[in-house]
Parts: sequence; C-alpha cells; structure tokens
Amino acid sequence: MHRGFLCLIWSLTALAQTPQQNPLDAALEAYYKAHGAGRFDEAAARREEARSLLAQMPVEAPQFGNWVQNVAQVYQSAGMQARSRDVAEAALARTGRLDDAHPTRILLLNLLAGYWQEDRNLLKSVTYLEKAVSELEAAPPANSTAPAPASPFGGYLSTGRNAIVINGRFARFAPASNLAGAYQRLAEVYQQLGRPEAAGAVLAKVGALAGNDDRALAAFYASQGKLDEAAAIYQKQVAQSAGNPEQMAGPLQSLAYLYQRDERYGDAAAALQQAIASLDASGTPQARNQSTGLSQQFADMLRQAGQIERADQVYQQLLTQNRQDPNYVQLLTNYASYLGNTNRSTQAEGLLNDYLSNHTQFEPWQESNILYALVNAARTSGDSERAAAYERAAADKRPTVPPVPQEQFRIGDTLQKAQAAANGGNLEDAFSLTLQAMDAATPAADRDQIAWQVPSVASVLAGKKAPAKAEQLYQHLFAIVQSWSSDNLQPLLNVAQSYPRFLMMQQDRMADVPEAIERYRKILVSARGAGTGHLQDPLQMTIEFERFHGSAQRALLAAQDLLALEESLSGSTSEPYLRAVQTLADLYQAGGDPVRALPLLRQTVAIGDLVFPANDGRRGDTRIRVAFALANQQQFDEAERLATEAVAIGQAMRPKQANRFTSQLEDIRRMKTAAKWRML
Repeated sequence: MHRGFLCLIWSLTALAQTPQQNPLDAALEAYYKAHGAGRFDEAAARREEARSLLAQMPVEAPQFGNWVQNVAQVYQSAGMQARSRDVAEAALARTGRLDDAHPTRILLLNLLAGYWQEDRNLLKSVTYLEKAVSELEAAPPANSTAPAPASPFGGYLSTGRNAIVINGRFARFAPASNLAGAYQRLAEVYQQLGRPEAAGAVLAKVGALAGNDDRALAAFYASQGKLDEAAAIYQKQVAQSAGNPEQMAGPLQSLAYLYQRDERYGDAAAALQQAIASLDASGTPQARNQSTGLSQQFADMLRQAGQIERADQVYQQLLTQNRQDPNYVQLLTNYASYLGNTNRSTQAEGLLNDYLSNHTQFEPWQESNILYALVNAARTSGDSERAAAYERAAADKRPTVPPVPQEQFRIGDTLQKAQAAANGGNLEDAFSLTLQAMDAATPAADRDQIAWQVPSVASVLAGKKAPAKAEQLYQHLFAIVQSWSSDNLQPLLNVAQSYPRFLMMQQDRMADVPEAIERYRKILVSARGAGTGHLQDPLQMTIEFERFHGSAQRALLAAQDLLALEESLSGSTSEPYLRAVQTLADLYQAGGDPVRALPLLRQTVAIGDLVFPANDGRRGDTRIRVAFALANQQQFDEAERLATEAVAIGQAMRPKQANRFTSQLEDIRRMKTAAKWRML
C-alpha cells in the first residue's frame, strides 16, 4: 500500500515537473508546421488562434513583448502590415498599467516606430520614438545588468555593458543604456524629417551619455562623420597602450577602419600593419589567429592603395606560414579571390587546380569551397562554360538532400522550365508549362513563386508577339492569388504591382493602365492601411504613364497628389517631400514651363540643407540642378554662385571629392561667356 502511494506521489511530481508548452507558442508552432507543409488554410486558422490567445496573455509576463513580436511577424510576413501594426497597437494599449520605461512598453514603442518607418510614415514613427525617449528619460537609472529589450531591426537596443545595435549597425556607448539607442534612432528620424536642430540636440545627449569613455566617444564621433575627432581618440589610445601589444591592437584596428572609410588606404594599411605587429609580439594562439585575419585585410588595403607587389608578399608569407593550419583552404580561396580582383584569374585557377591535384583528403566543405572559388575565377576570366563545369562538380560534392515528402511537392522546377522555354522562343511550351505550374500551385510548399515568375514569363510572351497568351496567364494568376488572400496578401500585391507595367509594354492596352493602377492602389491600402507611404508607388506609376502615354496635365495632377501625400506622411521639410518636389519640378521643366519649375528647385536646396549633413554631396546635387535652371534663364551670377557652393561641398566631403562638381561649374561659365558673345 505504501509502495503504491509513493508511486502515485512520484507520478504526480513528475507530471508537475514536465514542461508544459504555452498555448500561444503551441499555436505559433502549429502555424509554421502547417504553413511549411502547404496546409495554408489550417495555417491561417492557427494564426488567428495565436492572435486570440495573445489577447489573453498577461502583459506582466517577461515573455509578453516577444509574444507580440512573434504574432505580429506572422502577419507581416504574409503582406498584412496593417494587421501586424494592429496586433502591436492592441498590445501597447494593454500595457498602460505597467511602469513607464518598462522593457515591454519600450519594446512595443520601438516596434511600432519601426513598422511605421518601414511603411514610410515618418510622422507616425517619430511619435512613437518620442514616447519611448520620454519614458526612458523619466525612468530611474536602469540596472546595467538587466536584459535589454529586443529591437525590431535585428539586434538589441542595449547589449552587455557598453554596446548597442542601431538599425543593424554595431556601436559602443557607456554606460549601457537603452536611452542611448533611443536617442540615436530619434536623431536619425529627425534628420530625415528635416529637423537638424532637434537631431543635434538629441545627439548631444548621446555624446553626454558616452561620458569619459573614449571608445564610446570615438564610436559616436565616427557615426556622425566626425572622423578627425574619432581618429584623435584612437591615436591617444594607441599611445596609452604602448608596452601592451594585445591592448594596442584594438585601437589600431579601429583607426585602420576609420582611415579606410575615408579612403586613406595608405594610412589604413600602416595602422593595420602596426596592429598585426603588436599581435605577433604577443605570441598567444588567439593573437596569432587574429593576426592572420588582419593580415589578409592588410593585403586588401594595400591592393586598394595600389601596392600590389607588397600585397602579394603578404599573401605569400601567410600561405607559407599556415600550410598546416586547419583553415588553410579558406586562406587559399581568399588568395584566389584576391588574384581575381587583381586581374589574375588564370593564375587563381591554376593555383586551386594544383591544390586539388596534390591533395586527396578533404572535408566535403573544403573541396566544395575550392570548386566554388574556381567557379568565380572562371567567371571573372570570362569563361562561362568552364565556370558551369566547375559549378556542376561543386554541386556533385554537396550532400544528397532527402526527397521532399509527397505532401510538400514543389513547382519551382516547372516554372524554371517555363521561363527557359519562353526565353528560347518556345512559346507554346512556355505557356503550357506555366499553366501546369499554376494549376498545381495551391498545395505546393513553394506556391508563392508563381507571383514572381509568371509575370516574367508573361512579359516575354507579350514581347514575342503572343499577348493573348500572356494576358490569359495573368488573369489565371490573379484568380489564384486572390483566392489565397485570406492567408497571404503578398502574392496578390506582387501581381497587382507588376500588371500595370505589363500593360504599358503593349501599345494597344494603354486604356487599361489607369484601372490596373487603381486596382493596385486598393490592394495596397488593404494590405498596409491608408496611412502607408507605399501609396507613392501607384502615384509614381501614374506619373510615368501619363507623362509618356497619356496627358501631361494628369501627370502634373498626380505629382501634386504625391507632394500632398508626402507632406501628410513626413512634413514639408523631409527627404521624401524633397523627392516629390523634384518630381514636380521635372514635370514642369519637361513641359516647357521653367518659370514654375525654378521656385520648386530653389525649395529643394532649402530642404536639402535641412535634411543632409553639411558635407553631404546631395546638397551639391540640389544646387547644381538649380544652377543649370538659372543659367538656362540667363541668370548666370546666381547660377555660378550656387555651382561654386556645390564645388565647395564636394571638397568638404569625406572622402573628399574635389572634382565632383567642377565640370558643371565650368559648363555654366561657358554658357555665361557664350551669352555675352551673343550680346555683342
């Protein structure tokens, strides 16, 4: 009896300790499993189940932010950006009872800011960024050891003691602060909006957060294009670490990359050579491995500086010293790539073939790497047949892939055959193979390929005098992707976007183009919402169509609509608004109305000076466009002044481009001289 009772207790304890999968995680797992198996209706049902379960999850749970991201992502990957934002908005509304600067709130604010930025609505994006900064500023100092919220841009807003990742770029600041990352992102959007004073004020706060940490301050200066200030800090660190080889290597390497960014390849190579010497002096295995990697970068810097003979010597020494190294094959293929970049592809092929002939024992990946290096060498030398032979040999060395289960069959091969037949002029086969692929697409694991490849086949057919067959393919394609839209809107979006341009290829279909563009616009609103900046796409299509095939007046009206759209999304001093102003000015110029174009072009100079840094070449570009417009109206003094300013901007660029605008200035001066002669 006691034994049975104990067994029962042990069973209950074991059951209690068995990890139970969260129902939301289970629903998401079921979604991906069904989607991968081609059971798309089931996948859509599981996605809706996950969204419903998310609404029941406690916002206090540490995983809540990640759950929101995961559910939002499955909608976003299906082309349903509006629904993805709805998920995040609903979740954020539920976090009102959490403390300000709670990691979940900051994550969701940044997530929504990123979604709106991707949707080209900077005014909405900046609203969320400002809220995130406001909450972080009002919060007590964060614990530097606390985990950081994930960023929707492929990294973390704060990682470790001194690191942040912003928009995929790694930078260092100290102390660890989500606030530093939020400041940097906010400053970037302010700059795009044409608010340089606001951006500068925020960046000053980032500099203050960096404090007395030289590495953080140098990274901050470099991110702002203040390369001389950053270089001075690295040079100071090199001097301070004299006598400690491994410690010296870090700032030397940073200094080398800074010089390389400024296209000072000789200085970069010298700094990297000094870093290599310091690592070699250390003598540790880790330092030797790092030295080998830096030596290859050193050789590439020498190549960029035009010192090919010295770069050759570096590689020859590396190959000699590392013959017994397990990574020798990687070094050899890197050297072959270097030879190809210095117009010695034949030598690279010989080197790699000799190595293959003299060695019989390879790991599968090693032989495959050598063969693919041979592919690149043959292509660089212009021998496509030999490259194809190497590629087939490399493919033969790949591990055998297990056959795809019957329920996961694919249509990719059929579509490729259809494309090849179309390109080869075999239109009947291309047509029938494409129909075959579309008819089999719905349960196929790679069904979305029809949205990309069928339009390509149809365009070839239309271009080869088979427009009726091409149109039949498109109509069949529309019916299929429309039937998928409850699961995935992206294929329908792709097809609707390509169809107007397909019609523009055919002179007798011009009357159908406006309706096709309007259809694309409506689908775009359904997928992304009325507040998306992607609505500029159908407007640009309309401008292009009306300009070349329709009415110049309707093109102007569409350009004015584009200007109004960009103002509503990003304001009248933003980079997107600048591009819209340029589009409208171009239309006035093309229509022979330079008087109306000129004030718009002057406006682009004013906006460009707000949006772009002082040494950005795009400031010069706006000036040159106005300068030529002025010169064409005989206003040479102002034209010459603006072109001279453009030249000065080119000289201030990093790296310097002293001659970027000089030829345009000379052209304007010649126009001025010619005009004077005509007046005599």
